[in-house]
Amino acid sequence: MSIVELSPEVDDRKVSENGYHTGNRPRVEGKFFARGGQKFRIKGVTYGPFAPNPDGHQFPPRQRVLSDFVLMQSAHINSVRTYHIPPHWFLTLADEHGMNVFIDVPWPKHLCFLDSEMAKDHARKAVRAAAELGRSHPSVLAYSICNEIPTNVVRWHGSERVEQFLRELRDVAKQADPDGLVTYTNFPPTEYLDLSFFDFLTFNVYLHDPKTFHRYLLHLQNLVGERPLLLGEIGMDTLRHGEEEQAAFLTTHVRESTLVGLAGVFVFSWTDDWHTGGYPIENWAFGITKRDREPKKSYFAIADVFKSSTVEMLSETPRVSVIVCTYNGGKTLDQCLRSLQQLNYPDYEIIVVDDGSTDNTREILERSPAVRSIHQTNHGLSHARNTGLNAATGELVAYTDSDCYADPEWLTHLVDQLQRTNAAAVGGPNFSPEDGWLAACVAASPGQPTHILETDQEAEHIPGCNMAFRRQALLGIGGFDYQYRKAGDDVDVCWRLQHAGMWITFAPGAFVWHHRRQTPRAFLQQQAGYGEAEALLRFKHPDRFNTRGGGKWRGVLYGPSARGIRVGKPIVERGVFATGLFQTIYQPGQAHWAMIPGTLEWHLLVCLVAVAWVFKPVALVVAAGMLTLSWLVAVLLAVQARLAPEHDGFFSRWLIAVLAYLQPIVRSWNRYHTRLFDYRHPKADPTHVKDSLRPLPLAGVKTAAFWSETGNDRTELLHQVISYLDKRGWGKTIDSGWSDWDLEIYCHPWTIVQITTAQEEHGGQKHLLRVRFCLRPSSYLKALGSLALLSAFIAVGLFVEWPAPFGAALFLIAAVGGAALCFAAWWRGTFRASQAVAVVDAMAADMGLIPCGKNPAPRASP
Repeated sequence: MSIVELSPEVDDRKVSENGYHTGNRPRVEGKFFARGGQKFRIKGVTYGPFAPNPDGHQFPPRQRVLSDFVLMQSAHINSVRTYHIPPHWFLTLADEHGMNVFIDVPWPKHLCFLDSEMAKDHARKAVRAAAELGRSHPSVLAYSICNEIPTNVVRWHGSERVEQFLRELRDVAKQADPDGLVTYTNFPPTEYLDLSFFDFLTFNVYLHDPKTFHRYLLHLQNLVGERPLLLGEIGMDTLRHGEEEQAAFLTTHVRESTLVGLAGVFVFSWTDDWHTGGYPIENWAFGITKRDREPKKSYFAIADVFKSSTVEMLSETPRVSVIVCTYNGGKTLDQCLRSLQQLNYPDYEIIVVDDGSTDNTREILERSPAVRSIHQTNHGLSHARNTGLNAATGELVAYTDSDCYADPEWLTHLVDQLQRTNAAAVGGPNFSPEDGWLAACVAASPGQPTHILETDQEAEHIPGCNMAFRRQALLGIGGFDYQYRKAGDDVDVCWRLQHAGMWITFAPGAFVWHHRRQTPRAFLQQQAGYGEAEALLRFKHPDRFNTRGGGKWRGVLYGPSARGIRVGKPIVERGVFATGLFQTIYQPGQAHWAMIPGTLEWHLLVCLVAVAWVFKPVALVVAAGMLTLSWLVAVLLAVQARLAPEHDGFFSRWLIAVLAYLQPIVRSWNRYHTRLFDYRHPKADPTHVKDSLRPLPLAGVKTAAFWSETGNDRTELLHQVISYLDKRGWGKTIDSGWSDWDLEIYCHPWTIVQITTAQEEHGGQKHLLRVRFCLRPSSYLKALGSLALLSAFIAVGLFVEWPAPFGAALFLIAAVGGAALCFAAWWRGTFRASQAVAVVDAMAADMGLIPCGKNPAPRASP
């Protein structure tokens, strides 16, 4: 059961306000921990190691531990991290007093342990002993099977071998305690290790500068993805920095950890009484209490920050309007609204826009008096989003979908990241809830909605199910574009914000749960909708797409289904002699060339090769080989997909392979269909442009000239035209500095109008502006023309080399038909291009420019 699905029957006493437990094993819920269906945050300190007692355990006497627990709870500390396996009585005491115990399992990881069977066996036995001891104690939060393997040891063995052994130790722990949580405590020098098989990730981070610390936490949050991130150690020495500085440091860093959305933090350490390597440590004093347990100033500072809720840490809490747009979303709407009404944020409203639903949506909304309901006839997603925007009263507007439910801290993390930056918008991740085997397979298939980041803080795209905006910024660009009825609205609005000079940030701790499509058919229908949206986006933002119509993203796609096929090994920047403090991994980019066999174009080529079987039987073998290659790509994608262990298996991987095979074909088919047949191009405003438009000459070239005596510049005319096109949604590409034209206008799917300008200086404020319009074929028309030409060559070859009149006639018909279609598209393009000419004429008239006759002669300057 998820956190927000908590039913009234759940006993609220199972987890107290400060996170103390009275039973139940902890579980992972999204990026946090939960007990009994209730989320709690780790507020911990490290405990020990201490001098060995007569029993050989490195723990204080029972009475000292008991008094320590009491003193910790007075400071709202709910967890301790031990560096040795505690004795049974210690865990029993923690059970009785509701303390969480995070057990580090010690073994000689500072040695080249993979070269020694004895060392590996020691590690296995230690992990097994810890798990067997802890499985009967609800106080055990998790097992850390290792703490900070030295970077030179990792390089000696190779990261893959180390990862494999850590996975083995994870399995040992799970066999002894199936319900226990298992992690590995990493640190920045080995952040490149792939630890995705653990329940959550733990990092020890010592960075004193708060801004650097904040940036690195964002980096780690993006690195760990959907799993919780726990800080295993942060601390400062009072011998060198003093108690005042330590208190300020811990206050700031714990606050930053909470606002970034971490699952918790362990402060290093509880006391200055620290014993390791057989000797007491006397030249360091990291404790928040002295050796005799007298509290330092940091003890009281920690108490203040630990007792504060996340929202209380915000400097400001502006009013937020949460907008949910729904169309027949009654199946999940109730869960969505319940989660939104449980948000931990003081000032927000919930607006639901019912876009003409015919199910029980209205009935659900009538049961929710705290929700503002707006009912309208079906106009599409963008229209509904704008309806909510216009009704909003908040300074910020946040959007989620009716098939989502939000984490209680969702708004808090969005607002924090937006307020600490000057960004116009902020987004967060969306995770798949536990919806069963079939939904898990669909969620692991390619094409799911996800975020795209250029840096750890700057996003290129945020998904529509989890995004928030400054209301005035969104209104400033005209809100959402109505032509996006199903999808693509979020992509378009992100790009328009960026074109307007604004930027988008990202809050990795602000997550929502997003129900994926529950059946393969629903998933493929979703991909069809995405294909339609891509066609519309390509016409409006042609510079953002490649020739085939696929998006060209500058950033990195995140999410388990967005990895693609990767070829080659990653590179780790280790520093000289592997001494770098932050050793980062650089993954190879997706091998786009390896994805070609999965494309629709590839399958069309397979069909053409198969048709050639009529003339050459070997062509059928070639076609079969090409089709096999397509399935191989799908199988590789299925193998690389991330799937929960409980849902993994042969049939799961086979279903993902089938969906990975069909997804690009369905998406591309609908992209081409929409682009070529369903798209309705924007038209010029009749108040500016005359209704009677003359087509361009068939040659596709036309010139115009305008005279100005007031110093008007050609760039002013271009900016006026671009502004006009932006407001009306025309597709265009602006010269980036490398082109021999100024502007490309997409008036027709088959043709493009290139506009080039020149300016003559005639003294004073007198300018002659020349404009040349050139009709050019689009990539679709070029492809059609190439196929027609190829068919003609094949027809001639069949007539001359191989007497095959029937086949030659077929290819000749194809060539003539293709040529006729090309001519028709070009002829139609001359009419559509006349609108672009008329737009330039209208903007020139608005600027007061005087149109000149055809090809005016240059005038001599005075």
